[in-house]
Amino acid sequence: MPTAAKLMAGLALALTAAIAACVFILEHSEMPIGLKFVLGNAVVGFFAGWYSLGRNPGHSNISGAMSGLRTLVMLLIGCGMVFGGQFVLNNLGQFRYRDPIEIPLLWIQTTFEYVVLALTPNVGATLLIGGLLSGVAAYQASFRWR
Repeated sequence: MPTAAKLMAGLALALTAAIAACVFILEHSEMPIGLKFVLGNAVVGFFAGWYSLGRNPGHSNISGAMSGLRTLVMLLIGCGMVFGGQFVLNNLGQFRYRDPIEIPLLWIQTTFEYVVLALTPNVGATLLIGGLLSGVAAYQASFRWR
């Protein structure tokens, strides 16, 4: 059931993910990524906010901010899994794998590499500030619109 907290959390984390993706693109200009990367991160951010932060926005501003930080971990892992899966599926179509066990292992390895690559100081600060503000916004929305 849609609530104001879920909608606010989804929109706030989608905005946070899109801004963090833009900061990532500015830092890694040598990588061939573009608008699909920003939109993909925004979609993952919306669903992470809707399902994680929107269901548990906290009972105060502080607990809302901590819920926002908890949801950031889900956002990072979710974005890594989506783009790691895209990389593996693109290579799967080119028949680069010899063994079926190699596919999930490469997916996990690529996800880990993408998450580590994304944890630069500027992207981390953007995500930290956005997560705190998203958590407080979700709490305020759940508190004000019951």
